[in-house]
Amino acid sequence: MQQNGEKDEILSTLVSVEDLAEKKAKIYSRLLTDATLAKDMEELALRHSKRKQALERLLNGKTNAKGEEE
Repeated sequence: MQQNGEKDEILSTLVSVEDLAEKKAKIYSRLLTDATLAKDMEELALRHSKRKQALERLLNGKTNAKGEEE
């Protein structure tokens, strides 16, 4: 079984990955000349942002693994 510190480290790494993915998707949404692809990248950035927020809530102990308030 993993220790809390190890779980926090994993969650922190996942937050960083989602943050980077969100930033990259935002950049691509501005660089792409195809309007449909640019919109898709904006939507992808939003999904990454939502996942990052959910991971941050887990990391900060505000919700349990099922997403319920503790």
